[in-house]
Amino acid sequence: MILKVLLVDDEAPILNNLKSIIPWKEMNMQVLTARSGQEALGFFEIHSPDIILCDIRMPVMDGLTLVSQLRDKGSVAEIILLTGYQEFEYARAGIKYKVRDYICKPIHYKELENNIRAIGEQIVQNRLKDPFQQTVSRIQENEDDQIVRKNPQQLMGEAVGYIADKLDKDLGIEELAGHLGISCSYFSLLFKNHLGMTFVEYVTSKRIEAAKYLLVHSEKSITQIGSGIGYHERRYFTKVFQRYTGMTPSEFRDQARNIPAI
Repeated sequence: MILKVLLVDDEAPILNNLKSIIPWKEMNMQVLTARSGQEALGFFEIHSPDIILCDIRMPVMDGLTLVSQLRDKGSVAEIILLTGYQEFEYARAGIKYKVRDYICKPIHYKELENNIRAIGEQIVQNRLKDPFQQTVSRIQENEDDQIVRKNPQQLMGEAVGYIADKLDKDLGIEELAGHLGISCSYFSLLFKNHLGMTFVEYVTSKRIEAAKYLLVHSEKSITQIGSGIGYHERRYFTKVFQRYTGMTPSEFRDQARNIPAI
């Protein structure tokens, strides 16, 4: 299992030392470098690193602001803060953002290597204990390396938007996974984990929500509404709608408009 490490420091000599002195390949780690907080955010959006080593004092966006934004974006990366300043408030702020460690410059590289090695081993052990993470890691390693990977939050956000735009079409996992540039198995795992239901369950629930709104707020016929959300046969639309709501589309419309049943 290869872990991704992002090194963030505005000083090129420190980045070069971090990249060359620590035996990343031996620890099965792939290294990326960024010279600013903004650049680091861009790398996070694409690569979703597992470990981040970040300087606190940087121009434009300091390390703590970067860490705060990473956490807001859902990053669960293990973060080590690097700084030449030893004021306690920095360490305290780091604790607030669940920073793993706090290293003062000048850096003791062997000690840092040992810390990173221990963190990496813990990440791997945790993933091996978690069947979902183990399967996702295996699938990710088998994905085409030419595809620029987005993090799971981005992928699922794009998936939800794509589904919303295609509710009236015949939509399958193969099409959506292909649109996102990932395998069907990886897509299914991510979708269930992030949305709490299968792809088919989610699409059906969104179609029923749309049908309910149209039944109450439009004068379209039952057939038109069903066709507009992907059910081109009225009988099948009625069957699905009744299974989810306990009533037919006509009954739902009448009840919502307070029309007494005949």
